[in-house]
Amino acid sequence: MSKPLTVGDVVHGFAYGAFGRDHYHCVRIEAVGPDWIVARDPDAEWHGPSFTAGRRSLELCIEARDEPCPNDKPCPLADRQPPLTSA
Repeated sequence: MSKPLTVGDVVHGFAYGAFGRDHYHCVRIEAVGPDWIVARDPDAEWHGPSFTAGRRSLELCIEARDEPCPNDKPCPLADRQPPLTSA
């Protein structure tokens, strides 16, 4: 198994449905727990945060993180650094 999801990781595109069937944009992980994550696209203020929980959903997010971005070349979030503060 690859490395665990961490704050700052980018989960690409649809993420195999881990965030629901209407989720198609790349997101950066902002918070992690033992079996959940919260992620957001900082440029999509209209969308708000994305949440997912459970082993299977997190495995799908790991796969989507580790594969190339399907949306753009390069990924719209690839060149951006995570925020410097937690707030």
